[in-house]
Amino acid sequence: MDLVLTHREIEAADFDAAARLLVAAYPYRSHEPASWHAPAPHERPRRWGAWLADGAERSCGEMVGYASLWIVEERKCRFDVVVHSQCLRQGIGRALFDIVMREARTIDAATLQSRAIDSDADALAFLARRAFRETMRMFGFVLDLSRLNRHVLEASEASLDGVSICAVTFERILDPRFWDELTDLHEAAQDGWPDPDPGGRRVSMPPAALRTMLMPNDIPPLAFFVASRSDRLVGYSALGRRRTEGEAQFAATAVRPDARGRGIATVLRARCLKAAYSAGCTTVRSASGSAPLIGINKRFGFRQTHCEVRLVRAMDATASRRGDCGPP
Repeated sequence: MDLVLTHREIEAADFDAAARLLVAAYPYRSHEPASWHAPAPHERPRRWGAWLADGAERSCGEMVGYASLWIVEERKCRFDVVVHSQCLRQGIGRALFDIVMREARTIDAATLQSRAIDSDADALAFLARRAFRETMRMFGFVLDLSRLNRHVLEASEASLDGVSICAVTFERILDPRFWDELTDLHEAAQDGWPDPDPGGRRVSMPPAALRTMLMPNDIPPLAFFVASRSDRLVGYSALGRRRTEGEAQFAATAVRPDARGRGIATVLRARCLKAAYSAGCTTVRSASGSAPLIGINKRFGFRQTHCEVRLVRAMDATASRRGDCGPP
């Protein structure tokens, strides 16, 4: 009997199967499924799974496709469509994408962002046929701390001409005024950074959201340093622990535009790397689309692991009339 596709919204019991599909396609996103049980309230995620079934629609084993849609800010959304590597070109991705599109229109999404590995020609072609256009590229890096370029590390600690670097204390973390100041710095540092979700108003990040980004589950970062000049924050860097034992990940590094070009970001990241080494970490990961940060990573000895292409589609009336089918 011919096999047909059956799909439905998944439940918590299906998360492990969906996570296996996601991580198989995007290994560097292995930390994400841990947050599925307690997503941020504004995200309002929806998740679907696909299975192959016989004519009587009885399940025939493991999940072969996974899709999700969530809100990033206001009417800007992101989504995933992942198909098992042994089940490609059977219309599974197209069926799941159609579900995502229907839900996106139901919630009146203005834009949809997708992400694909730069070497995945099939995924990029799938998205291009559906009017997605590249907005930026994020590069992933990994550093074996035993291979850290210590000459660069020590050289980075040269004088910063009036800029002081200090670790963020627990008392400071508890002070709401600190988060107001840090958010002002974080927002100012967006100058010159490409918007990965263009279209519509760019929404400022509230202090509570920045705190959540840097301190998931309210756990302080493994390393957290700020740079100040005349009692004004001009830069910061935060390094968090990953779920894998011995691994750390840069959560963010930012410097105000008027303080750039002085080596502040290099010193901040050097302090974080030293803290990671002292804490017994063996591996540090980083992801960035910033040319200066990519350069800093390479000087410290980071190795590039992947390049993620970010693409966006405007959910306008013209796109709706054009249709979403394309070749199977």
